Amino acid sequence: MTDDCSNTPTVPKVEQPRTPAASRVDMTRGSLLRQTVYLSWPIVAASLLQVAVGIADIKMVGVLGPEPIAAVGMARTVIFTLVALAFAVSTGVQVLVAQYSGRGDEVTADRVVKQGLMAATVITLAVITPVGAIFSESILRLLGANQQVLLHGTPYLQIMFAGMVFLVLSFVITAALQGAGDTLTPLILLLAANALNIVLNYLLIFGVGPFPRLGVPGAAVATIVARMLTISAGLVVLISGRFAVSLRVRSSWALRWELIGKIFYLGIPASIQGFTRNIAFMLIIKILWLTVAGVYAVSAWTVAGQIRAVTIMVGLAFMAAATTAVGQNVGADNYQRAQSAGWLSAKLAAGLSVAAALTYALLARMLMQLFTDDNCVIAVGVQALVVLAISEPFLTAGMSLSGSLRGAGDTYMPLYISLICTSVLTPLAAFVLAISLGLDTLGVWIGFDLAIAAQFALLTWKFADGYWKDLSVI
Repeated sequence: MTDDCSNTPTVPKVEQPRTPAASRVDMTRGSLLRQTVYLSWPIVAASLLQVAVGIADIKMVGVLGPEPIAAVGMARTVIFTLVALAFAVSTGVQVLVAQYSGRGDEVTADRVVKQGLMAATVITLAVITPVGAIFSESILRLLGANQQVLLHGTPYLQIMFAGMVFLVLSFVITAALQGAGDTLTPLILLLAANALNIVLNYLLIFGVGPFPRLGVPGAAVATIVARMLTISAGLVVLISGRFAVSLRVRSSWALRWELIGKIFYLGIPASIQGFTRNIAFMLIIKILWLTVAGVYAVSAWTVAGQIRAVTIMVGLAFMAAATTAVGQNVGADNYQRAQSAGWLSAKLAAGLSVAAALTYALLARMLMQLFTDDNCVIAVGVQALVVLAISEPFLTAGMSLSGSLRGAGDTYMPLYISLICTSVLTPLAAFVLAISLGLDTLGVWIGFDLAIAAQFALLTWKFADGYWKDLSVI
């Protein structure tokens, strides 16, 4: 009798859980401070590496003049406005992986990763890449870019959007590993990517040796090539099955609509939050064009923003750490430890950002001079760094509390608060103070400070309320 005609019942293959990865941090047990530090330091280090790449971009592009700096700054705002659509996937994946890992359900956590990678690929190739590539010049014109800025910014944007799928997939892989408590592996991957990115920046922007001199677009090519190679390494990590999460390539690739629904339910608010936040920042750029300084103000905002990225990245790092820490403990039904983890992450974020803000406020002129020798750009940038330093601890602590609420399963409250404070209050206060009341660029920075303080107050109030302990998402 052939195998096909055998009456022997077929035993379905059962997916076995993995052996826990050595790099995984279990936030549900042990010293909360020690575990939070173990979880957070690789994310902070990875974030600072990302800042280093941005600094290298602006430093090298800054040699070409204020228009190229403005072009890169405006282009990045456009990129992260559209890429915010993909944050729905990475945020949903991180929250679900954290909670399933906290519950001990590694098999479902792995399934979430596969669904997230497929969803992110479809969204990027079907929406983000074509929209961004086709409307690059039109969006820059809408923001007020002059002809010189368009000359540099349009090809930069088009190249970035052509390879955007590699950037988006890197977000998902990082979010999955961080959700499971493995923050060290993403750091190693990012270290390799950033080292390659900086080297390629130099070669392609200035045309060293056999490489063509591409100018500003060379920075985009360098980013895409570096991300493409890093994504390849990231997929090898997931497929190996030896890390905190895995990609089981031989198991079914069928869409699991229940998991996809959960991913988007948790992630869409974060996507909308990112999209509307960047729309607000695009309005800020438009307001800066209306100030007396004009292009110099936009260039100064770009350079100052790159310097401030140190504290912003600290906030993003502790946002991710809080999401994982709170998510794992909520999954383990340990709500008191979850709340303690949220407050601890916020305090650590605020403490680190105070040190960073004091440093770049006191050394503002010297830091600006590292990027440009244009006195107009330097003057406006120094003003921005000094005034915005006031609100940095509130910014990073608020970001951490936002991550805590997400980890608990509420991605909607951070959205509502962001819509009120970032998307409405920030540009409104900036316009009124800068244009209507005549404070010019100073009014823009004060508007930021006021909105950040309001956002921190609201997030603190809602996290302390404890309503999120009654939520259930898995």
